[in-house]
Amino acid sequence: MIRLWVRGVVAAVPALATALSASGQQTVDLPARDKPLTVEMEDVFTIGAFDGAAWETFGDIGGVGFDQAGHLYVFDRQSSRIVVVDAMGGFVREFGQPGEGPGELRMPGAFVVMRDGSAVIADAGHRAYTIFGPDGEYDRMVSMGGEDGVVRIGQMQADPVGLGFVTGGGNQMMMSMRGGPGGEGPAAPTTRPVEHVSLDGETAGRRVVAEGWLPPRPPPGEMSGGGMTFRMSMAGPRAFEPGLLVGALPGGAVAYADSSTYTVKVVAATGRLERVIRRPFDPKPVSRAIEDAERERRLEDLESGQGPQMRIMVAGGGGAARPVDPDAIREMMRNQIQQLQFYPELPVLLNMATGWGGKIWAVRRGAKPNEAGPIDVITPTGEYVGSFAAGATELPSAFGPDGLVAFVERGELDVPMVVVKRLPAALR
Repeated sequence: MIRLWVRGVVAAVPALATALSASGQQTVDLPARDKPLTVEMEDVFTIGAFDGAAWETFGDIGGVGFDQAGHLYVFDRQSSRIVVVDAMGGFVREFGQPGEGPGELRMPGAFVVMRDGSAVIADAGHRAYTIFGPDGEYDRMVSMGGEDGVVRIGQMQADPVGLGFVTGGGNQMMMSMRGGPGGEGPAAPTTRPVEHVSLDGETAGRRVVAEGWLPPRPPPGEMSGGGMTFRMSMAGPRAFEPGLLVGALPGGAVAYADSSTYTVKVVAATGRLERVIRRPFDPKPVSRAIEDAERERRLEDLESGQGPQMRIMVAGGGGAARPVDPDAIREMMRNQIQQLQFYPELPVLLNMATGWGGKIWAVRRGAKPNEAGPIDVITPTGEYVGSFAAGATELPSAFGPDGLVAFVERGELDVPMVVVKRLPAALR
């Protein structure tokens, strides 16, 4: 058990000021001074082993999630399977496999678990969401829709009610690739929409909940390698560009942050902006020294295999797909890093997540540009619960019922594992 000793009482701290605009939206200004939040998390179980049972030997954990019964779902992207354990870590079932047919995964990406235990995987290879029922049996595929040639995948936050999710944040990508000269990609986006995606029909139904701000970006370009030229239309950010951070809240509401300032917006299920929550922290300017250090870090990660990975398939004369030479792809990525463009300031918020009961966990940037700092816990109504000091805890990878939280970690021999703990009542 990890004990984080309490210093003071864990209670909501009133905001410094609350204002109501003419449109009815509320602005809440939180205090600048941190209230230390040091509480005890109960150890529940840990799964993941180097020489354990086959079901708990993971290759690449691509996501975790809980259902309303407290079952933990672990998506192993490397083997294209989902492992389910009960609330005490006991094996329940596993399902999923790579392949071309229904229920098989070609290029699995984001993953989410519904409250009833249905599992949804965004499969770029099928351009569809593959759905497995609460019993682990393949249910159906729902087309992603969209323009021809465009794949759009982002983080998926389960809708607490119904079969659907909220998306728009994190590693969201819109990409169109065409081999050879000529051809225009899709028009560049002007906003970053926060969407509710319904999976009830044959094609995903998309409803824009909020139009997130999109910082101005350079025009798309071309990548060459492996004897091919690809015209890329990609909503890819500059280094340190503020992300679109999104979290689902009970009742269909959504919390999101879209700027370099400490500003969290709470939007009702109807799309009405209800509240703006702020803290008086300023972004830090990006200096030439910071730019040089970031390029060097990315090049080192690329050479060590720790950086972003990309696989490109092209259709041959007979229609069969063949991969582009990995060395050519690495050279393309190396050139991209050397020509990397930077956003002019370091955003205050680095990450954000929402708990099962609706609390918002906001991760501030630490002392270094890519380092996580303190984690603030606030309520959707703008009450400040407190802040974990930098390094006191990681942001949970998933939140579940009864205070359950899961952390994806690396154990001895770099073994992927999932550690499950339980939050005290004040943080649920």
